[in-house]
Amino acid sequence: MIKICLLTLTPPPKFTISQWADAERYLSPESSAEPGRWDTNRAPYQRGMMDAVTEPGIEKVVFCTSSQVGKTSLLENILAFFITHDPSPILLVMPTLQLAQSFSKDRLSPMFRDTPCLGGKVQHERTKDGTNTILHKTFPGGQLTLSGANSPASLASRPIRILLCDEISRWPQSAGTEGNPLHLAQKRTTAFFNRKMIYASTPGLVGECQISAEWELSDKRYFRVPCPFCGEIQNFVWEQVKWEKSENDTPDLSTVRYECIFCRHRIPEAFKARMLQKGKWVKTA
Repeated sequence: MIKICLLTLTPPPKFTISQWADAERYLSPESSAEPGRWDTNRAPYQRGMMDAVTEPGIEKVVFCTSSQVGKTSLLENILAFFITHDPSPILLVMPTLQLAQSFSKDRLSPMFRDTPCLGGKVQHERTKDGTNTILHKTFPGGQLTLSGANSPASLASRPIRILLCDEISRWPQSAGTEGNPLHLAQKRTTAFFNRKMIYASTPGLVGECQISAEWELSDKRYFRVPCPFCGEIQNFVWEQVKWEKSENDTPDLSTVRYECIFCRHRIPEAFKARMLQKGKWVKTA
């Protein structure tokens, strides 16, 4: 008990979530094409996304992204960071209760198994003490609850400090008669002055998209990259992806390139990694 109290009273670490991930996180073969040690340099834009969570004064972070940029892995890193170095009551909400169960079994259990610093902190759900289940897990100084946006009961009861919400644009607009599930989940954090709320999703239809609405309230950071030829900083935008057509009027994939919006120079795929390494997040609001 004394050990748990001391752990709870220990101030949060000075390092960032990306620094923790590079030092401690291991990807599991069940959830990654390249299992092994995490390396943020493989996708440099992820560094700013993770580190925004530990920025002083930041309470809410919104990830409005395309698919396949690793946002779910970032949520796992954020979750693991708080379990390891800043234990707190945590709520992770998926679109449905079924998806939350699958996420727990397919993503979280392998992460707890393969990331050494998490070993022993979160017991397997089959342990005899009965404190850990697929949707509820305890660890020294805190607890993790997984729930579905379609289940009002799973969004009620205990207060939480860290709120992680995935694919909120796929959430129902109302959880039965209880109201908007995002608002219900957010109410769970009101008891904590140092709460953190992380919302992640690909955008949906204009006017019906919760992640876009949340992003509009933010400082609207874009990841901007320099042109390797003229050096001008710019966003990657789909309109600048160009290609020629083949004889049968279909895109000739060998001609695909990115065209600088300033100097119009054709940028081959081989330059993308270098551009990402030199990119930075820029506030626009």
